Amino acid sequence: MSLLKNLQKIGLSEKEARVYNALLESGEATAQELTIRADINRATTYIVLENLLQRGLVNRWHKKKKIVFSLDSPRQILELLEKQKEDVEVKIKIAKEMLPELEMFQRVTGEKAKVRFFEGREGIKMIQKDLLHSNPKSMDEVFNINYALKQFPASKNDHRQNLIKKKIQSRSIAVYDPKIPIPKSPLLYKEQRRYLPQSKAPFNAEFVVYNNKTVILSIKGDYMGVIIENKAVADGFRFLFELAWQGAGKYIPLEAKN
Repeated sequence: MSLLKNLQKIGLSEKEARVYNALLESGEATAQELTIRADINRATTYIVLENLLQRGLVNRWHKKKKIVFSLDSPRQILELLEKQKEDVEVKIKIAKEMLPELEMFQRVTGEKAKVRFFEGREGIKMIQKDLLHSNPKSMDEVFNINYALKQFPASKNDHRQNLIKKKIQSRSIAVYDPKIPIPKSPLLYKEQRRYLPQSKAPFNAEFVVYNNKTVILSIKGDYMGVIIENKAVADGFRFLFELAWQGAGKYIPLEAKN
């Protein structure tokens, strides 16, 4: 079996395997040289290199006014897999701890969820107003940053500015398209944001959790949204957010670091 296929079997994507293999063959190379050797576009090469750097598989340094990349010890792959094994064990532990609560939610009949549906652009704005009027201390959000800012561009008086004024602490996972520059988006009060490439998570909707409410939005095509007011549902989505938050930690695009 080829080296490229084996690298993919242990967890590298196809493009990551091609860049890793190109570095293995060349010893050291610039991003431009790797673009040619790995036969992938330049923007993708930078994202792939950043992913490999975050995992400790690649080194980067300056050489004659150029940024050069090389492989770390191949043994680092084994150490990475051992770390992933530990992470999985932690997630299994969390899931086991959450299981009784999730099963209780599945059986619960006493607490009925209050569900409200909204349609159209005005419906989305009503959901944004509900978030403001609920006065949460914190919120968790997963959204596609390209779609969100295309449909609702940042302005001086939009709901984001009002959230900042209310000092609502936030964690967000911004799914982005690596093929285009990441649009600038105002951060909320003490917002922690992580980025996830759309190639890893083809997520074109949005969900927000605050207080005992869960909002699910679709702004691609027809506008629609739903607010589910139920503690068990909100806790369940917070659990899913925690898993996504851990997974998104290793994907840090160059644009977000500058």
